[in-house]
Amino acid sequence: MGNRYTVEFSGTPVSPNDFVTCISGTNRRIRILRVDVSGAGSSSAAQGLKLARSTLGTTPGGAITPSKSEHSDQLVANFTTATTWVAQPTIEANGYMIGYNALGPGQWQANAKTPTLEARNGENISLRALAGFTYQACKISLLIEED
Repeated sequence: MGNRYTVEFSGTPVSPNDFVTCISGTNRRIRILRVDVSGAGSSSAAQGLKLARSTLGTTPGGAITPSKSEHSDQLVANFTTATTWVAQPTIEANGYMIGYNALGPGQWQANAKTPTLEARNGENISLRALAGFTYQACKISLLIEED
């Protein structure tokens, strides 16, 4: 088991753009263990995000600094994040769908029957807005393990 970190952000997903991408460091690997989505919209409406591996885009920006999840003595996270891109990553065709309501919660969690998503040596995992929704604001937190 590696060190665990949290990454939190809020905003309005723009379909079908990347909402956040986690980029593993060289000679390191990351695993997404949990994703919590809290709708922060103004009216009830179906929403959906896709969690999947992706290829690296060009010129990432809008980084969010991961926080240590377990204790203050653990190392600073080696992986990085991006919320903006000049050219977005290409997300894989298959992944996990996270449905939620614009006023309510949604969750994805790895367990014995649902394996983690893993990226190694500069590979990515993206959270992407799905086409077909009129998005409202939401808050998202990720629990990420790195080793």
